[in-house]
Amino acid sequence: MVVVIVILAIALLTVTRMLSQTTLQGAYTYDETKAIELAESLIGEIRSKRYDENSPVGGVPPCDGESGDNPCTLGENLGPDGASEQATPYNRVAFDDIDDFNGLDEGSGSDTGHSLLNAQGDSRSGYENFRVQIEVSYSGATMLGDSTSTDSKRIRLSITQPNEEVLDFTFHIANY
Repeated sequence: MVVVIVILAIALLTVTRMLSQTTLQGAYTYDETKAIELAESLIGEIRSKRYDENSPVGGVPPCDGESGDNPCTLGENLGPDGASEQATPYNRVAFDDIDDFNGLDEGSGSDTGHSLLNAQGDSRSGYENFRVQIEVSYSGATMLGDSTSTDSKRIRLSITQPNEEVLDFTFHIANY
């Protein structure tokens, strides 16, 4: 009888360990799915904006380089328009072109202290432990070493999950 109890205890311990690992993996999969949904939402929000501050709504005619009649924003000036963030309140709703997202850092553990917001500027519920960071640059500047190419912008979106795993998404938007 004692031998049977010992064997059952060992079997039960093994089954319990397997179940806890399965539960943990399920939580990671759930967080990863939420991170991908968050990325899709942010990509849609970014793609809905104008290419450049100097591009008209609809993109035609496109901005033309850094020195034409309708110049594109200089690479070193990519970021939210207007005064510095210290001088004006943070307002995601005012983002009207792609490069306004450059330097965005929102959510849990962000350097800026901003909560994770949606396109209307409201806090996103259900993403309390996620962090979003966005970097915008001209594609030519990072891919070809050409700092004057304004034909497309590269957007790098990093989402940090509650388990501290980071998912990176990169996409390009053309100047047309």
